[in-house]
Amino acid sequence: MEELMNKIIKRTDLENRLAYPTHSLWAFPLLSEGQTSIRFDARDTLGKVWNLKLSTRTQGHPKPAITGEWLSLVQEKGLTVGDRIVLTREVDEDGEVSYEIRTEHKIFNVWAPVQ
Repeated sequence: MEELMNKIIKRTDLENRLAYPTHSLWAFPLLSEGQTSIRFDARDTLGKVWNLKLSTRTQGHPKPAITGEWLSLVQEKGLTVGDRIVLTREVDEDGEVSYEIRTEHKIFNVWAPVQ
C-alpha cells in the first residue's frame, strides 16, 4: 500500500476542493498523458465508496485538486479544520488499482479514525 497523501485539512479543503500534492500525480498515469481530470473511487474505513475527481490546470503549475463527492464526504464525516485525511493506493497481483481514504480527528494528541 502506497500513501499518496497525508494532509491536515485547511478551510479551503472543507469549503471548495481538497488540494492534492503534485508529487503524487504519478499515481494517476492518465494525467501525465495529457488528460486534465480523472475520476476514481476511494473506499473509506466503513466500506463506503466515494466517487472523486482529480483535476489539474491546463497551463502553468498543475495545482491538482480533488472534487467529485469530496464535499459530501466532508459533511458526512463532520470534518473540521485540523482534521487529517490519508489517501492510499494499492495494486493487487492482477494489476488492479484500488484507493482507500481515511479521515481522522486529533483527540488529546492522538489521531482517531472518523467513522
